Amino acid sequence: MFERSNVVGIWIGTLGAAALVAGSVAFPAAVPSAQAATTVSVTSSSQLKTALAGAKAGQVISLADGTYSGKWVATAAGTSSAPITLVGSRKAILTTGSIDSGYALNVKGSYWNLKGFSVTKSAKGIVLDNSDYSVIDGVDVGNIGQEAVHMRTSSTNVTIRNSLIHDTGVKTAAYGEGIYVGSANSNWSSVMGSSSKPDQSNNVLIEKNTITNTTAEGIDIKEGTTGGRIIGNIFKNSGYSGANSADSWVDVKGNGYVVTGNSGSGTRLDAFQVHSVLSGWGGSNTFSGNSATNVPGYEVNIASKTSGNVVTCKSSTAGMGLTNVACK
Repeated sequence: MFERSNVVGIWIGTLGAAALVAGSVAFPAAVPSAQAATTVSVTSSSQLKTALAGAKAGQVISLADGTYSGKWVATAAGTSSAPITLVGSRKAILTTGSIDSGYALNVKGSYWNLKGFSVTKSAKGIVLDNSDYSVIDGVDVGNIGQEAVHMRTSSTNVTIRNSLIHDTGVKTAAYGEGIYVGSANSNWSSVMGSSSKPDQSNNVLIEKNTITNTTAEGIDIKEGTTGGRIIGNIFKNSGYSGANSADSWVDVKGNGYVVTGNSGSGTRLDAFQVHSVLSGWGGSNTFSGNSATNVPGYEVNIASKTSGNVVTCKSSTAGMGLTNVACK
């Protein structure tokens, strides 16, 4: 999707791999897990409010099965050796109660681990604002009015993995991304405080998620972001509405992204697209080892004129073939 007329959500993760260089961007080493963590058990919405307000580095907030209704905000910060963990089973459900209203979970501190629980029936699912080194692992985010997960306000080194992202845009199709990284340059002023200051939500790892039935892109990567990795995800019917140019699984408008080992079926046009909506962006991205079925357009459509994009040669069953540029 090209533009956003309003400011939207975000999200979280800690990189668990050794340093990796994508183009000129180096990924940091793995972050140690918390030691001697204190567990706070939560069984009600009032207890969750208290636990989030009083969260401290190293704590584990454990959600019992049940529904937690509210617009949940986490402002505390963990550390590299003592992250804060919010964990529950898929039967522990965060919701605002309405697809018209609010963020189900807005994380504004760094070093959070979000594990296992579900998010549903809210305007936006999980939004990360200025939340570095956070991890979203094994969550279920679906039946969301707009986008499911958003990394925003220069949230760096976030990981989202092993999660089910589904049924987004049920209120507003044009804003129904599955995973959204950064902010459109038209929103930098409201998000970052200056129209010339990019939302540098860099080095995001999006790995081994299943992303299905998203009205907008399954993954939307905005200009101003650099050096992420999109690895081993499965897409089903992502980017199907055509609203606000949503017609692909993944739309990359940032620089230096590695897109590899992804697969899936069903979309409005292409599996992967690269655009330049701002001079100097939409370049040096690499695509390899992906596969696409029931895709009417290209597997990889390089619409950007910014240099450095590379598509590794291979066979493809996409309707128009592997790519519209020379592969290498």
